[in-house]
Amino acid sequence: MKTIKIFIYSLTLLTFAFVNAQQNDITGLVSSYDLPIPGVSITLKGTTIGVITDFDGNFSMKASPTDILVISYLGYKTQELLVGRKIVINVTLIEDISQLEEIVLIGYGGVKKKDLTGAVSTVKGEELNKRSVPNIQDALGGQLPGVQVSSGGGAPGAEASITIRGFSTLNNNSPLYVVDDVALDDISFLTPNDVESIQVLKDASASAIYGSRASNGVVIITTKKGKVGKTSVSLNISSSMQSVANKPNMANATEYATIKNAASLNDGDSPLYLDPSNFGVGTDWWDQITQTALFHNVGLNISSGTEKLKVSSGFSYQNQEGIQKGGGFERITVRLNTEYKLLDNLTFVQDFNIGSSNTVNGPNLISDVQRLEPTTNPYLPSFELSPDINEFSIFSPTITDVPNAVGNLARNFNETDYIRGTASVSLNWEIIEGLSFKTHFATYFASFENNSFNPNYFIEPNDQRLVNAVNRTHNNRINNTWNNILTYSKDINEHSFTAMGGIITEDREHRTLSGQGLNIPSNEPSLRYLQAAEPGLFNASGNNENYNLLSYIGRLNYSFKGKYLLNATARTDGSSLFPEENKWASFSSVSGAWVVSDEDFIGEDSFISYLKIRAGWGQIGNDNRNSLPVTARLTTIANDFYTTGSEGTLAVGGVPGNVGNPNIKWETVEDFNLGVDINLFENKLGINLDVYKRKTFDMLMPKNIPAYLGSGYDAQWANVGNFENQGVDLGINFKTQLGNVKSNFTLNLSHYTANVSRLADGEAIRDGNHQRLNFLAITSEGQTPGLFYGYVTDGVFQNNTEINSHSDQFGNIIQPNAQPGDFRFKDLNGDGQLTEDGDREVIGDPTPDFTFGFIMNFEYKRFDFSALFRGSYGNDMLNAEKPYLSNGGELYNSYAGTLNNAWNGEGSTNSEPRLTIDDPNGNFKYSDYYIEDGSFLRLQNIQVGYNFKETLATKIGLKRARFYASAENVFTLTSYSGLDPDVGGSATLRGVEWGNYPLPRMVSMGLNLTF
Repeated sequence: MKTIKIFIYSLTLLTFAFVNAQQNDITGLVSSYDLPIPGVSITLKGTTIGVITDFDGNFSMKASPTDILVISYLGYKTQELLVGRKIVINVTLIEDISQLEEIVLIGYGGVKKKDLTGAVSTVKGEELNKRSVPNIQDALGGQLPGVQVSSGGGAPGAEASITIRGFSTLNNNSPLYVVDDVALDDISFLTPNDVESIQVLKDASASAIYGSRASNGVVIITTKKGKVGKTSVSLNISSSMQSVANKPNMANATEYATIKNAASLNDGDSPLYLDPSNFGVGTDWWDQITQTALFHNVGLNISSGTEKLKVSSGFSYQNQEGIQKGGGFERITVRLNTEYKLLDNLTFVQDFNIGSSNTVNGPNLISDVQRLEPTTNPYLPSFELSPDINEFSIFSPTITDVPNAVGNLARNFNETDYIRGTASVSLNWEIIEGLSFKTHFATYFASFENNSFNPNYFIEPNDQRLVNAVNRTHNNRINNTWNNILTYSKDINEHSFTAMGGIITEDREHRTLSGQGLNIPSNEPSLRYLQAAEPGLFNASGNNENYNLLSYIGRLNYSFKGKYLLNATARTDGSSLFPEENKWASFSSVSGAWVVSDEDFIGEDSFISYLKIRAGWGQIGNDNRNSLPVTARLTTIANDFYTTGSEGTLAVGGVPGNVGNPNIKWETVEDFNLGVDINLFENKLGINLDVYKRKTFDMLMPKNIPAYLGSGYDAQWANVGNFENQGVDLGINFKTQLGNVKSNFTLNLSHYTANVSRLADGEAIRDGNHQRLNFLAITSEGQTPGLFYGYVTDGVFQNNTEINSHSDQFGNIIQPNAQPGDFRFKDLNGDGQLTEDGDREVIGDPTPDFTFGFIMNFEYKRFDFSALFRGSYGNDMLNAEKPYLSNGGELYNSYAGTLNNAWNGEGSTNSEPRLTIDDPNGNFKYSDYYIEDGSFLRLQNIQVGYNFKETLATKIGLKRARFYASAENVFTLTSYSGLDPDVGGSATLRGVEWGNYPLPRMVSMGLNLTF
């Protein structure tokens, strides 16, 4: 009997074990708010076995009754469910604010977003990939508050410029880029396809840990990394058609000749052309040099990983033609990131990013083709072509100082090859619980080569080159950084703290070499090398620059109950750019935050889901490594040549070639920030508001010195400037669902004002050199930098009585050369005459009242839609082409309609002067006539996508397939009359449109495939 009981008991156990070991087919649906969620990860706990939900939120997998499913998705609470005897498992995900606050990198470490105390903004890589642009800088436009992106033009491969919270110095204002823990000035070797996420550190309390390089803000870029799970392959392919977005409306040949005749008659001369209609339409120079261009983009990403080894690799290829003929850009990038767990407490990480590019540098002819006369044919007539004329001399001469644009294109041979990237290795050692050490070594390398050739040709005496020339330039740079960081974290009851300390070393070597050779035997491509130049007609030059930086850093993060937060940092830097006594400087920051929503008086049923108040103060050093020459502290001796005696005997003497300053020291940027982060209505509405004030002390800049101190050298670098900047950043996000439609709206606004509080000896800085207008902008103490400065118009003289009435107190006519139809200018100082020193004032401010971006995202079943608007309001623009194109003078072409718009009799207009070639009144000198409102609203990007059914994708071996169509630079609403109001510039000269290469309009189609 006992034996039978044992047998029955054993059989029961075996049966139970068999049932539990048997794997069943499990299916289910993952949803939220009754809508399916695609892409949710479902894994068997303790294994790497898993699946993701399809577009309809469905999943299927094999699992045993004893298995536990782990269901996770970014922004939602992770759930664990025992399979048991269920074969259908439906899951409802719940949004979790703690998950939405992912880890944010803040420099040599990271914190949860909830624990941030500084001003930090984040954007995901998938948002950048919606843009059909070749670089990351352009993709950031309109995405984040406080991040201003100004177009670098539409030339192939051109990059936008980024400033964070406006300007903080009169020198270089570019932010520091940090790519996978490597601090850089250049990210041209990366594409948006490489990016996992970007964090922007905007205030000193957030960026101070980067010390001397962080005074203009920090952009932290994390490239894609491997993840635990099955191998995933994603392929993104797109092709775009580029076209001119805004063609200037220029006069045709008949209208051009009519305008010139009218101007000549107004000057009392005879008409220049007997019958303008004989010219017909003439030459459209714009059409001669522009084209519809292609842009191809391919991105491949492969990711795989186990608990031991994680690998992510990527490949990108871009090929962009120029909408102006004669230019192009081609780039290949390769990325390989690995993470290998050598031991349970020791991890090896390797990151490798490299890009190789070729740029065909076409000449910028945008200004030329607007000024060229349409009465000239681009090519010489056949009867003027002699047998000995070469291929670069077959073009017609022009009647102005602007050369033939088609001939200029034919003579353009200029290419740049670039190889650059980063390679880094690191070891992460978890010494004991809470204590870790990381050593990280990285190299940035860049090799630049430019080759150009200028053929000999003859078109006319003012447009010729008698001797050809070949040029080559090499530029090589290596940066090495070595970080050694020790971090300790500890939780004691309700107290949590993390302490970090480290040593950073950096060295940089920059080598240049260039050569030019003249008079090679012919213009044949096979001879365009330096060695082929005529002996004795060759010159070369080169230079080496070295830079070193040693830094000691420390940071303490403290949290009490997870709602009272404190952050303090300290950094000491030593830079080789400064003399020994000023080499070292220390900088610190402190910030705190209060998570108000965690307090008991904010009930769980409150409409306030999350509320945090932040405040921070910090100081950052700036050694201006990209502006300050390495010889700034040194006085050098140079040769000076002069003649003596009646026979002019040549003598050589020694003079100071550079007057150094042994007392130069660090710039200091001090920053105060006050911010609030609030989520309302179950996190549907999010608001981030920051108010800041920034001051720069001891700004490095050139200071004028007496000419007798150096031959031809009139400036010395010194700490002689102060700068102030204050502003507001606002970000608003709203997400909702209506039936099957999910929507997300993001608005960001940025406002700042800048003021130069001190300059060297109080002397104003003048910038910009225009052929017609002289200097364009002025930077003075107590004012915004880069203000437009010129004469002030006061209407148009309608008759001689008005001319005679415009006089001083003694009856002296202020503008004696004026005629009816000429501008009346204000005599600001009342001295009875118009002078540059006394009668010019600020006539415009290129600083906008605010910049903004607005993003819309919609999802409906298998369709998705997104749109990005960006713009600027309240900024002035200088149309620097207008002096040539609006007056009918000097035989340049004019805007279409100029004849009808110009003054042509009393009462006809009080804003446009008469046409004139001689212009004795100086109507077209620099005045507010050229200043326009530069405000604009641009639909920067629009995209529509469709996700194919998984059943269709799997038939061809795909996990996911998406088709999309998009457009870039769709339209721009603006009152500005030039080609494009979106132009960048420097602190002392910006907002000037002067023949800028226009941004193309792109229409794209693409595929996103996942294998």
